[in-house]
Amino acid sequence: MLDLKGIERVMKKLEDETHPGEIRFTTKRGGENRFSCYFKGQFIFTFGLTRGSRQKSKQFHYVPRQMHLQRWQYKELHDCPMSKADYNQLLIDTEKVRVKDE
Repeated sequence: MLDLKGIERVMKKLEDETHPGEIRFTTKRGGENRFSCYFKGQFIFTFGLTRGSRQKSKQFHYVPRQMHLQRWQYKELHDCPMSKADYNQLLIDTEKVRVKDE
């Protein structure tokens, strides 16, 4: 769940374009993958994952905190009970993003 494949699975889920929110994925020199998330132009989170051979079994415990989630919420996002729309609503409810009145 908090290994490289699990995190990439969650990021893939957040790339869904049917709901607001944008995941930007960049590969840096030295083998670090950087994920950044924006919601309607507002910065939400960013973190990097090192892809070195010694890192394959590493657990990335800081990722849920970076995404403004508790571990159980991250687990729901990973295991599919939580959708991208639910994650977006959680960010709005916890005031991590501001939604302008239209």
